[in-house]
Amino acid sequence: MDHSLFKMENILQPGVSIKPNASVQDRLLNFNGYDDKNYHVIVESKNNNSGSICDDGYVLKFINSLDSKRPQTYEAQNALLLHLGAKGVTCSKPILTKAGIYFSKVKLSSGEHIVRLLEFINGTIFYQVQNTPSLLFQAGAFVAKIDTALKDFHHPAYDTHISLWMLESLPKLPQFLFAIPNEERRKLVLEVIHEFEERVLSISNTLERGMIHGDFNEQNIIVQKEDDEWRIKAVIDFGDSHIACYLYELAIAMTYMIVEAKDIDAGGYVLAGYLSVRELPEREYRLLKVCIAARLCQSLVIGAYSNLQDPTNTYVMRTAAHGWMILEKIWAEPECKLLEKWKSTVFSENMKLQK
Repeated sequence: MDHSLFKMENILQPGVSIKPNASVQDRLLNFNGYDDKNYHVIVESKNNNSGSICDDGYVLKFINSLDSKRPQTYEAQNALLLHLGAKGVTCSKPILTKAGIYFSKVKLSSGEHIVRLLEFINGTIFYQVQNTPSLLFQAGAFVAKIDTALKDFHHPAYDTHISLWMLESLPKLPQFLFAIPNEERRKLVLEVIHEFEERVLSISNTLERGMIHGDFNEQNIIVQKEDDEWRIKAVIDFGDSHIACYLYELAIAMTYMIVEAKDIDAGGYVLAGYLSVRELPEREYRLLKVCIAARLCQSLVIGAYSNLQDPTNTYVMRTAAHGWMILEKIWAEPECKLLEKWKSTVFSENMKLQK
């Protein structure tokens, strides 16, 4: 990636509030997010002339003021969602307005915000059920299927799209470190950033790239029970989709599944699922540890900063409950030992599939 694209006005700056100041009542359920506001809309009456109604309702999204300055991003995201739907990947379908467009803009006291409506996908959120090796395996396979389905997708808006949540934005993280009061933790974050820059960013242009979901975590995965077993049904929230190394997608998925399981070994099941769909070059495999640590640093630091901005938003601190412990444990683990442990799990899962 051309790092000259990282213009300061396109990246969240410390102390700047971008969350919509929207207050929607009328029996709508508010879902917390980092910077957007989301509401579950239930349609009680179907006596209308607007066409079919989604029985499970809709998600009304107020986009933060920073991202709302780039409407082309949401044009691209809507095209991506429609593309995945056509490929058989279950995700939220965007809904047209009466004007025949997929979003509109409203002025609030917090600025101008994009407003969108998406179909609500009924089911259970991943973190609400007991994670199992089977679910972890499915998570790896599902995210690999998303990347495969997006191989023939392109929208020009993604060519220049950037955000603080991209792994390639990791060098921007130190300006938010004031949100971490513990000096040892700040030092650890800086150490991870340095190694990520030295080992990964320096060669990122040589790694295979494409469209990725970018935030495959336990709160963006919908599961449902089939024959007394939990199965992954859908993925939601493509707000962090961007063009990046496929390695990052796998690392992000492994990060959140490890944190959710509170067990580093869980990464092996995610890796096994991913490899059942896509291959991973050996040199990228050797970079998994530092990429996972990098994502943990992003989630922990940005989460702490967001919590300072809005202490009532507990959503942003979910990773922090066990994230620091996981980060410290992963970083202390010898890389060769960690990778061999995951490889052993991959081998065991492959043997099961062959039976």
